[in-house]
Amino acid sequence: MKFKFSELKSFAAAMMAILGITEWSKDAEGHQTLIDEQVAKLKESGFSDDFMADFSAALKANFEDGAGAQAQEDGNMANAVLKAQLSTMTARLAKATAENNELKAAQAAGAQTADAIKAKDALIASLEEKIRVLGKVAEQDPGAGAQSAGATAPGLDYQNEQQLFGLEGQRFAMDRAYNRRARAAMMAMHGYEVSLPKASSVDFKTLRDDLGEYYNVRYQDRLQSFLMQLPSIQSIMPLEAGYQDLETIVNLFLGEFSQADNSDESDFQDVVKGKYEFEPETIKMFDVMFAHTFKSLKKLEKSWIGYLNREASNPIKLSLIEYLLQETVKQLHNEQEQRRVNGVRKEPVKGKPGRSINAADGLYEYIRKRVDGYQDYITGKTIYQIKPFQLGEITPENIGDVIKKGTEQIPAVIRDSGMCVLMLPSLLVSWYAEWRAANKGLMTGYTGGENGKQGLDAVLEYPAVKIQVVRNADAHRRLIWTMDGNFRLFCQKQGEMLDFNLEQEDWKLKVWSNWKEGLAAIMVGRKQTTKENTDYGQQMIFVNEIDMPATFFVDAEPDQNPSALQHTSIKTVANTTALTITDIADAEVGKVITLMCGSTEKGVTIAKSGVFSLLTAAWTPAQGDMIKLMKRADGKFIEIMRANSASAALQFEANATAPSVEGGTTFVVGTNSQATALTTLADAVVGTVYTIYGKGSTNATTIANSGNFALTAAMTLSEGKMIKLVAIEGGKFAEISRA
Repeated sequence: MKFKFSELKSFAAAMMAILGITEWSKDAEGHQTLIDEQVAKLKESGFSDDFMADFSAALKANFEDGAGAQAQEDGNMANAVLKAQLSTMTARLAKATAENNELKAAQAAGAQTADAIKAKDALIASLEEKIRVLGKVAEQDPGAGAQSAGATAPGLDYQNEQQLFGLEGQRFAMDRAYNRRARAAMMAMHGYEVSLPKASSVDFKTLRDDLGEYYNVRYQDRLQSFLMQLPSIQSIMPLEAGYQDLETIVNLFLGEFSQADNSDESDFQDVVKGKYEFEPETIKMFDVMFAHTFKSLKKLEKSWIGYLNREASNPIKLSLIEYLLQETVKQLHNEQEQRRVNGVRKEPVKGKPGRSINAADGLYEYIRKRVDGYQDYITGKTIYQIKPFQLGEITPENIGDVIKKGTEQIPAVIRDSGMCVLMLPSLLVSWYAEWRAANKGLMTGYTGGENGKQGLDAVLEYPAVKIQVVRNADAHRRLIWTMDGNFRLFCQKQGEMLDFNLEQEDWKLKVWSNWKEGLAAIMVGRKQTTKENTDYGQQMIFVNEIDMPATFFVDAEPDQNPSALQHTSIKTVANTTALTITDIADAEVGKVITLMCGSTEKGVTIAKSGVFSLLTAAWTPAQGDMIKLMKRADGKFIEIMRANSASAALQFEANATAPSVEGGTTFVVGTNSQATALTTLADAVVGTVYTIYGKGSTNATTIANSGNFALTAAMTLSEGKMIKLVAIEGGKFAEISRA
């Protein structure tokens, strides 16, 4: 490796700093030179023999090129040497730091390492100084080779439409929105005008990948978010792109072909056997969108960290908006993951925003439709594809027996194939682990996490049937057996959800994206027009008959009659105006429907008329009240029972002043025969919330705002009253709410 002597001059300052000298030694003839001790020290720092020979010759010639010096052919050689030295020094620093940490840990444990630590600290300080000095040696390399210390920076190519100012590298590509903005801003400073379109697509994931962190700011200056990003269900359902709505996958069903040889005595056409039947499985793609308007951003100027405010008084705070969109990316991901599991598609109402969970069907709604029937997207007929196993309700006490019973009903050719999987909601995974520990003495050390790490990777009695965890599905009790990889996620174009469009309008900024998403199984089962014709032998998905338990309530839609299509336990919500329920949509004859009042804010009532004329009385519920109804064949509803929110509460004894709350959290006071005031709640657990309902009016139990109770005011627990208290340290109770 040969250098021009003038080029080696850029290393002189670094060499002197490494050697700790301020001037060079001189030989007998007065030329600058390196003494042996200095040569050895520089070699120890990583400089090669060849480089030292070149540098010594240049030093002797006072770094002036002469006829005897060979010109370097590769302009990057000096730069390469510099990088090599920095790399060597950095590696030595990392090693020394690690060794020093080990010495300090040993010292903390009692070892005598003080002298070694002192020596190592000195080495680290020396290496850090050398790295600092080497780093100051000029290296200008925007992609066109190394420059000498005295060289001028290359000119910027303002007209380059492919790379920002002609700089090389993907990070500087002009398909990056932030590069387009940077170019426009720089050119404006030099008198050029570049118009940027109002609407532009920005892939913020690319920005994050390019920069590592979107803003390189001090940690304490960062805006903090508590949003956790959910793991993707793609781990068990692969995602495929390029699909339009109603595309089809053709399934082939084969009849039986083989038989005993009968060729000697029979005509060929008489013994022909077997058939091929093709049946399409339609992929339903749902249109989903994100739309938001950023406005009144100047009001936020003083409520968010000003360090990131790069727009000064400009009402459009792009730096804040881009940060918020980064968080929006996580939220959109989480909503999609929830939707892929729990989604139930409901067609949007024109001009009104809808709920994210209703943008597309998820796994369990896809299964429900194929069990309970759905309208075929092509023929319009109601079809059924899955015949469920009758296994009863799953509980922690019977889950192992239910899984065994269901697995053994699967045709052996599928069950024993080694490709069959059981898809379990994450809650049921822990139930199954506890059941196996209690009933089989297995997995006593199970603590959750990935199911396979604790041995819970297969059905106990059928190890060929692997278990897959469905996260975010705790409300469901549906067991799903199928072939591994049968379920797929579909989209039209990868990354469309995060392909944001931005459009400024006055002092507002609109942001939106549109995409398609879908979920389907490659093979489900033969399509039948009646439930009775479904057949275990002609399906590839097997399930139990109960999805969500009766104790779990789904929210009704506001301002609408409740629907029992998704579930028979329904909780009403706040409406825009008071709502009188006139029917329960999608209720099946003979099935019990449970309605719970979830809100009295413009709440619901049921009059004793119309399809509810058989009720014992009109239903005007308080929050938490329930009514159970069953639909008759003539469309009218029979009242099974009704209960108020305190009906399931445990009863305090009459005249009790210090009743025990052991074994419960919801209580109703007794029917007192004398004035009664609570002084405490015995056996309370710190941190537990206790709900106490009133009863009667004569001698109703009272609670004073003193002693063991910290209330907003004294309370008389007469009929219809309720108070929530939390137990705190010292035997005290604090009021949470009352009604």
